[in-house]
This record gives sequence, structure tokens and C-alpha cells, in this order.
Amino acid sequence: MTAIRFAATVRSRPRLGTARVRPFEESDIPQVADVHRAAFRRDDASDLAEYRDYFTQVFLDTADHRISSLVFQESNGRVTGFLGLVPRLVTLDGRRYQAAVSSQFIVDPAGHVGLVALRLAKAYLEGPQDLSIADEANDVSRKIWEGLGGSTALLLSMYWTRVLRPARVALSFLRGRRRMAPLAVMAAPAATLTDSITVRLPGSQLRLSSPAVVAEPLCAGRALANSAAAGGDGILRVEYDQAAFQALLDRVAVRARDGRVLSALVKSGSAIAGWYIAYVGADGVAEVAQLSATPSTVHAVLDRLFFDAWQAGADSVSGRLDPRFMQALSDKYCLFHRRGPWVLIHARQPELVRALESGATCLSRFDGEWSLRFHPSRVR
Repeated sequence: MTAIRFAATVRSRPRLGTARVRPFEESDIPQVADVHRAAFRRDDASDLAEYRDYFTQVFLDTADHRISSLVFQESNGRVTGFLGLVPRLVTLDGRRYQAAVSSQFIVDPAGHVGLVALRLAKAYLEGPQDLSIADEANDVSRKIWEGLGGSTALLLSMYWTRVLRPARVALSFLRGRRRMAPLAVMAAPAATLTDSITVRLPGSQLRLSSPAVVAEPLCAGRALANSAAAGGDGILRVEYDQAAFQALLDRVAVRARDGRVLSALVKSGSAIAGWYIAYVGADGVAEVAQLSATPSTVHAVLDRLFFDAWQAGADSVSGRLDPRFMQALSDKYCLFHRRGPWVLIHARQPELVRALESGATCLSRFDGEWSLRFHPSRVR
């Protein structure tokens, strides 16, 4: 369940009668595309072929015989809501569980918004999966979810930020204020000079230098060979086959059209220390989707990530908190905050709830909705 997208005004309509929630089918794509345009207020008439490729590859090709995406169909046959579901296999203490991750929770703003959203969410949580996850939820989604018996993983809903260029980060706040924007333009050269000194000054908490560990291209096979060791005992993690992991990496690469993707396998000598996947957007923030390491190697992986993000021009690096690495992040002068989407969970087995609520998991944004977003080639 992503942040539900709909307009604030709900129009009065006749009773829905035989309206129902049913599995998403290929023939629904044109109507779901219309709902997506309306929910996100897109007026550029995005190419239907692009929508067809996206919904087919992300939601139809990944569906299995038990878990499929859902649509809400009104009594007249019109589709007014969609909730994308992607199956995931998770493991905990050697046991496997079926999970489902939601994405693209969209409702036609001209329909029965509240009722459609409630029935789609209810159908999702009543599905056959052991674990239901929504990790890009807004306050509205959270209220619906908890009303249906789900819970919020508060630790996993925390975020961290490591400032790389403090002066430019400060200027970004000024640019967001109309009266201060001219001052930000005038101060830009001085900010660049200040930041270049800050990262090189001996004793500076923000000092950056080339790490001893090296970065190599990230590939699915080598990452998965090391994933079990990175997870550790008693940790809930997503289990992939090589094709599924590579498919997600390929989807992340699509984002390079409007930013820059950073991903690397981090090695210390011949040993794999871990890896990272991040995206540097136009706002100068390197958004971390996945950081894989062990408690003994995480410092080295963070050093490599921060240095590479700085070289890529990022002003800061930000990610969702992995409680296992809280001390390492604190040691690297990261700031912790609660500014971002909620992680919502619903599970039938209490051990899954305990693992997620306590933070005993390496569930990352890469495993969730972050890698499932729609990225049209033509953005207007």
C-alpha cells in the first residue's frame, strides 16, 4: 500500500450495488492507466504502451496463483481503484514465509474514494500471504491499515541523513523560500568553497577521503552469494533468486533517465564487505535503497558510499534506518529523523511481527515499493 493518491473532495454517487474487488487482469490496464493519471493529476496523456509495459512487467509477470494485484470494479464495469501486489519470499530462523508488498495504491478522485480504498486494503490484508507490507505509506494509508488490524513498524519508519556539503544543504533551504532565493544564488560560490574545505580539513567531522575498500560493479549473482552472511541469524530478510534480483536492478537503472544511480559491490582485498544501491536526484540527495553489510564491515561500506556519493555531486545521503547499523551511522555523524513514509505490516505469525517491530530485519527499500515506482520516459 503506497501513499493513497486521490483528491481531497469526495463526490456523492449512487450506491455501488454489485461493485467488487477482483484480481487485476491485462485487459484492465487502459482503465488503470486512466486512474493513475487522475490520481497523480497527470495531464500529459502518458503513452498507454508505457503503462502497459510497466503494469505487465511489475504486476502481471510477477503474480503467482495465490497473490495477484487487485482492482475495484463498479457495478457498471468501470475500474476506479487499483492496488498492486508483488509476492516476496522471506526467511526467518531457517523458516520461509510468503509475503506480499503493495504499490501503486490509487483511487479515482471522482469515485467513492474512502469506500474504494477501504475495500481494496481489506481485500489485501485478507489475502493468503503470511506477511503484508506497505513501506511508502502516508498518514491516510496508516489510519486505514491500523483500522483493519495492521500495525506500524516505528523503528523501520525512522530515517538517517549524512550531510556531505553542509553549505549547499543550507542553501537548499533558502531556495525553498521565495524571499531568500536571490540570497541563495549570490551565496552559491562561497558555499562551494566552504564545502570543498570542510571535507578536506583535518579533524573535521565531515572529512572525506578515499576509502581503503574498493568498489566494483554490482551484479545479482555475487550479491546473492553474500546475502545470507550479511543478514545473520535471527534476522528477517527477503530471499531472491538471481533472475528476480537482477530484474529489480534493471528497474532501478530506469531511474538514470532523470538522475544518477549509484550501486557498487564493496570489497576489502578479496573479501566482499557488502554493497549499496542509491539514487542521486535533482535535489542533490543520494537516496539509499539498500545497504548490505555485517556489523564488522558496515563502517567500510558507509565510507565507500559517502565518498562515492560526494564524488557524484550529492549534497547529502539519506536512507531508512536499519537498527542493526544505528551505532555505525551515529559514528559517521548521521542525523536521525522521522521525515518520510511509514512502514506498515500485517502478519498472522507473531514471530514475524516481533521481528519487524523490533527491527530484527534487513528489509530494505529496494525490497519494497521503492523499486516498483512508475518512471515515465516523458516527464512534463
